[in-house]
Amino acid sequence: MKLVARLAMLITLVYFTFGWSVLWIGAFMGHAEMLADTFDLPLDMAVPPHWALIVGMTMMWPALFSLGLGFGALDRILMLRDPQDFSRMGQHLRLCAWAFLGFWLLNALNVAMQPVVLSAHLEKALRPEIEYIDIDIDVVFLVLAAVFFAISRSLNQAQEIADENSQFL
Repeated sequence: MKLVARLAMLITLVYFTFGWSVLWIGAFMGHAEMLADTFDLPLDMAVPPHWALIVGMTMMWPALFSLGLGFGALDRILMLRDPQDFSRMGQHLRLCAWAFLGFWLLNALNVAMQPVVLSAHLEKALRPEIEYIDIDIDVVFLVLAAVFFAISRSLNQAQEIADENSQFL
């Protein structure tokens, strides 16, 4: 089961990394159609200037780093030797929850701000409006963050109970 969980985390991280890399490499090579389609920009839009591509690509990396941090915390939970160490498990789960929340927020910010950055070279009439929150599949990470926060709190309470029980013995 641990192997399946690790493979799922690795596949998800590779999926996001590969997908984003293909978008940006294509744009730097002069093929911005896929990038324009991803961010709902006009498909016949001229390739954005290099500064816009660099800023746009740089905006994506913190979200990917946050996702990797969350998966790293989950992996540390899978590697715990003592399944009764509720305190450490709760800490890792809380870190994972914060990382997943960060991923969701950064990804939502990217989806909202990328069209602004990538269309900055266009006339004002051709620029798209900002959409603040885009509900997409990444909302799963927001839900997981909320669940992991609740579970980490329960694990802290379980550790307190375990500590009290050990004092009676």
